[in-house]
Amino acid sequence: MSDARYTIPRRLDDPERWLFWTFDEAAALLGPAVLGLAANQFVTGLLAGLAGWWLLRRVKRGGGANIARYALYWFLPDFVLRLKGTPPSHVRRYAA
Repeated sequence: MSDARYTIPRRLDDPERWLFWTFDEAAALLGPAVLGLAANQFVTGLLAGLAGWWLLRRVKRGGGANIARYALYWFLPDFVLRLKGTPPSHVRRYAA
């Protein structure tokens, strides 16, 4: 009893892509390349973009897509992310 009118997508949970990369990977690759182009150092910017893309892919492989956001929470000051629902990351003990 196969009904060909209904199809279920196979890749429903895949992230959105821009060309071949996810949006954060494209920003890590093309951001330094564009800045290098503006500064007449395109090859240096492209190499920095490739290194950033490779590093981001390696970080995402180890802990999922949100690992960079978690690292920003732990290592940056509170005023950078302005998270209201989470406690400050520098507080280690709440009760004496």
